[in-house]
Amino acid sequence: MINRTDFQVNVVPSLAMLAEIVTIGDELCRGEVVDTNSSFMASELWDMGITCTWMTSCRDDRADMIQAFRTALRRASAVLVSGGLGPTEDDLTVDVLAEAAGVGVTTDPGALERLKARFAKAGYALTPNNLRQVRVPEGAVVFPNPKGLAPGFELRLGDAVVLAMPGVPRELTAIWAQSVAPRLAELAAGGEKIAKRTFRVFGLAEAHIDHKLAGLSSLADHATVHYQVAFPETLVKLVVRDRDAEAAAQKLAMLERELRMRLGQAVYGEGGDSLPSVLGRALHERGESVVVAESCTGGMLGSILTEVPGSSRYFHGGWITYTNEAKLRELGVREDTLRHHGAVSEQCTSEMARGARERAGSTYAVAISGIAGPGGGTPEKPVGTVHVAMAGPGSLRHKHYVFPGERDQVRRLACYWAMAMILREVTQ
Repeated sequence: MINRTDFQVNVVPSLAMLAEIVTIGDELCRGEVVDTNSSFMASELWDMGITCTWMTSCRDDRADMIQAFRTALRRASAVLVSGGLGPTEDDLTVDVLAEAAGVGVTTDPGALERLKARFAKAGYALTPNNLRQVRVPEGAVVFPNPKGLAPGFELRLGDAVVLAMPGVPRELTAIWAQSVAPRLAELAAGGEKIAKRTFRVFGLAEAHIDHKLAGLSSLADHATVHYQVAFPETLVKLVVRDRDAEAAAQKLAMLERELRMRLGQAVYGEGGDSLPSVLGRALHERGESVVVAESCTGGMLGSILTEVPGSSRYFHGGWITYTNEAKLRELGVREDTLRHHGAVSEQCTSEMARGARERAGSTYAVAISGIAGPGGGTPEKPVGTVHVAMAGPGSLRHKHYVFPGERDQVRRLACYWAMAMILREVTQ
């Protein structure tokens, strides 16, 4: 018998509506299944301006579930539960939550009718254990399941609400969209308002960004700065909380101006922007074009640029000249250049860029040559050495880098620095 005092809610007062996610399943704790439900719900909560404080996964074990629910209800005002609503004996979510609330268990009529209809259509026998997945705690608000059989439900425990959903991802997302998200929006309506923005930064290490933004959050009440490394760039997230939405928005605008002043050109975009999409947009808006001449990146830069829909409007193609012979034949690199300076040099990449631009008739051409590793390095040109050159109208630019990391990291960094070089030329 569950002692209901174990579930006494003791939520710490906060401006925020605090949510906690509890996912249930032996398969999660054994590492057999990746818990995508938690990441989905956390992302949705973030977009709704609801703070997710904790994520917990536990086994299909009654004692473990009691402990997980007890802990969650003491530190969150909304507990989102995934899993344990199926037909087998170890699907215990309905039973544990009903007992915690001091109520019985009942069958949902709508879910039962859908269950019977589906089994009849498929010609399957309806066994007693199938009926387990259409049960809900007495008095619960039922959330119909558009993609499956087990309904979700809402149950109040003290001052907190529990919103339970099946563990099958497609069923959870369908119930979320139809029932849970609107209910959460209703519950959070009287709480704090969150203004937030994500800035995409390339060319500065996370520690350097943090150093430049030191003290930024102290410029506004209830403001925080968050960092996420998404190699090879960093996402900087500004979050401002306030009871008044307009006040939060004004504080965020002030912090954004300060952030952009401190980070300068390293901030290339916001939100869902990507470096290739921002570069492509800048080229298209100006009626300009680009081609590539690649050696160590082996076509990676061209592939990244063409991931953007509509890239044919500004990307005119390129060359993969992996060998010296290809550089001579395709791009007009001089034999003397290769003999005296080698393929990995300023001189070679500059000639590659000029040759590509002349042959394509494009506005810009960018060339990459380097030593991606793991072998091939020398004391003078260690692994990670990369030269990037860009030819444009009346200009030729070059950069020499020595990148850390594995082969794929070196190649990706080379591509991103090449795109950044073009973007800064186009937008200056």
